[in-house]
Amino acid sequence: MRRLAVGLVFTVIAVAPAGSDVLRKTPVPWPNGERLIYMLRWKGLTVGHQAIEAVRSGSGWHYSGRVTSGGLTQLVGFDLASDSYTRHDLYTRRFRRDLTVPGEGRRILSAVVGRETSVRFVWVDGREYTFTSPNTYVLDDLSVLYYVRVHPEPDRLWLINYPGLIEAPLETLGRRSIKTPLGRYEAEGFRFQGEGTRIEVWYGRNNERWPLRIFFGQQWGGLSAELVRVERLN
Repeated sequence: MRRLAVGLVFTVIAVAPAGSDVLRKTPVPWPNGERLIYMLRWKGLTVGHQAIEAVRSGSGWHYSGRVTSGGLTQLVGFDLASDSYTRHDLYTRRFRRDLTVPGEGRRILSAVVGRETSVRFVWVDGREYTFTSPNTYVLDDLSVLYYVRVHPEPDRLWLINYPGLIEAPLETLGRRSIKTPLGRYEAEGFRFQGEGTRIEVWYGRNNERWPLRIFFGQQWGGLSAELVRVERLN
């Protein structure tokens, strides 16, 4: 498993107090404050827009994903909010997903990564479940999107979920031309699939390597997202 980013020209060094470890910020193709706006579909229904933001947090990043309320999102009762905090190497150190699925209810998944990975899951009836894993090189729904933007090659990954971490290879899907609301782009696809979870992402072969199309599927249904706008936070 990769521990440090390699093969990149520039390395930004995080300033640390004397006597402490110096952490290298992994070079990334996106700017601080990038905001990606997606048209979001759930089981084929257009349920609104999702904004995914990337903001520097110490030597790592804070990624957040929010679904715009109103319209069909409000009508069908679908809601999703996620927050991911990463280390300097882009692996997850903290994650929370708050998901409400129509006809099923609200479920919350949270994880903290320190000397081990600790996961807590709250089911729709309020019952709580927990587990721990000694593996601390883990990713989540959001951090995996950005990790692959930096490391676009086959690898074995571990994704936070319940009742355990999902281990599966990152598969390459080749290249193809994709027409999007932003224009036509040459793109390359990747898929992570295992234990009832499937994530498929097509990244533009531009300098920023935008995730142009995303599919995220689990037992509760599938979410698909198409990039419609790129913004920068003030």
